[in-house]
Amino acid sequence: MAEANVRARQRLGWLVVAAVPVLFAAYLAISRGVGVNSDGASNAIQAWDMLHGNVLLSGWTVTDVSFYTNELLLFALVEAVYGYHADTTHAVAALVFTLLVLVVAAAAKGRATGREAVFRVAVAVAIVAVPALGFAAVTQLSSPDHTGTAIPLLLTWLVLERAKPGRWVPYAIAAMLAWGQIADPLVMYIGVLPLIAVGGFRALRGKEWRGLDARLVLAGLGSVLLAQATMYAIRLAGGFGAHAAEAMLSPVADLGKHLWLGARVLAVNFGAYPPDREGPAGVAMSLLHLVGLLAALAAMAVVVSRALRRRHSERLDELVAAGILVNVGAFVVSALPTDLLSARQVVAVLPLGAVLAGRVWGPRLASSQRTLVPAVVVLALLGAELAAHATAPSKPGHAVDVADWLESRGLRYGVGEYWNANNITVLTGGKVQVAPVVAGERIAAYRWESKADWYDAGAHDATFLVVDTRNPASRTEAVARAQFGPPVSRHAFDGAVVLVYDRDLLVGLPAYCVPEMAPSIEECPSHGFPLFG
Repeated sequence: MAEANVRARQRLGWLVVAAVPVLFAAYLAISRGVGVNSDGASNAIQAWDMLHGNVLLSGWTVTDVSFYTNELLLFALVEAVYGYHADTTHAVAALVFTLLVLVVAAAAKGRATGREAVFRVAVAVAIVAVPALGFAAVTQLSSPDHTGTAIPLLLTWLVLERAKPGRWVPYAIAAMLAWGQIADPLVMYIGVLPLIAVGGFRALRGKEWRGLDARLVLAGLGSVLLAQATMYAIRLAGGFGAHAAEAMLSPVADLGKHLWLGARVLAVNFGAYPPDREGPAGVAMSLLHLVGLLAALAAMAVVVSRALRRRHSERLDELVAAGILVNVGAFVVSALPTDLLSARQVVAVLPLGAVLAGRVWGPRLASSQRTLVPAVVVLALLGAELAAHATAPSKPGHAVDVADWLESRGLRYGVGEYWNANNITVLTGGKVQVAPVVAGERIAAYRWESKADWYDAGAHDATFLVVDTRNPASRTEAVARAQFGPPVSRHAFDGAVVLVYDRDLLVGLPAYCVPEMAPSIEECPSHGFPLFG
């Protein structure tokens, strides 16, 4: 039996080695079809700055999610090997999703061996490994936006599950959770809160007030203090400033609407949203992915039921189930749900749900001799779907034509509305730099994913403005003409207009920020002004 398990592990290992480059290539192709946007481009620029000595990102103002200890490190690694250009963001997106699939597979496998391990991994990978085109691809394979957050979180739970008992374990868990929170505050909700709740519940259930579970509660609390202290130390050392996370509750009257939107965005993330598909085959595959979503939700229900009935349940299972419940619950009661792009707020449910489904249903499928053929058929269908998505024709991303035109005209420095700024900088490999601005009553420097010295008129000469024309109600061009005067020339593109000036637009350019969101950022004035709309 031991020899058979060794052979099974070897076969599984070789399968993983063979699958990794195939998965990466497929995800890279899908990501290229999505295009480069300013969110991912901002991270690429930040990592490039870190590689060139600005390790603490001095002068930068980031969003409420820094990605500093997670995706930015991957960006830096990719740029060190692959360079800094338009394909950088796609390579990182593919790398993040490949790593996510591997970590999900490891967490689903757990301590299982042999046939059970294979089915655990197969179920989890079947659920997570094939992102649908459309909203799902935008969420999961464009810019870092909570997708990769499950990687450090699941690694933390794996360490907790596989570590030998010892006094060091709670300290290691606290450090790993703090590491994750520095990159993404979401870890506090889907990692720390579940650890406190599950640890407290298990300690209460077993009446072990000095055991591991009680110490894990303290580790969770300590991780929050450690993460906040680290962020504060970075700021004191002159590092980046981060906007505070927006945490607002929605009106009670909106809960029903949020529940319905929550169901739809979960379907989007799991590839089970038919409107996100094309043709009968695509719709049919969305139904197959719906089975995966239902399997994940059913697995969560099984784990919760076991815990409440005090039946044996693995700690990792309970932590993951609690993370899903907190993530979905917070989504429904918050003001975050707006549209299908809100899928990013609950994208962690996909890998967490895949892990639970693998751990709950994998053993049951492995115990039956009739499941092998259906499993092979399902995996073959999913493989064919992934190949189809990877080879689907793609369209140029937004502002590619603008970037090419600016570079060909020798226009090297300018400003642009957020979605026409950092993306153009990366599309040109830094040959053209566009600093983000925002249009309200006036055009102003936008202290969001930007660096203070970009707006220094003594160091730069900004001679053009890129206006986003995709919003028919936009008044940006009119505001620009009133503020800067008539341009020397105007050039229209698909979704954008470039206004070229014979003056430096940075001279006298005001700054826009909301002090309540970033009270520690010195670059912000004491007041902002409202945006249009």
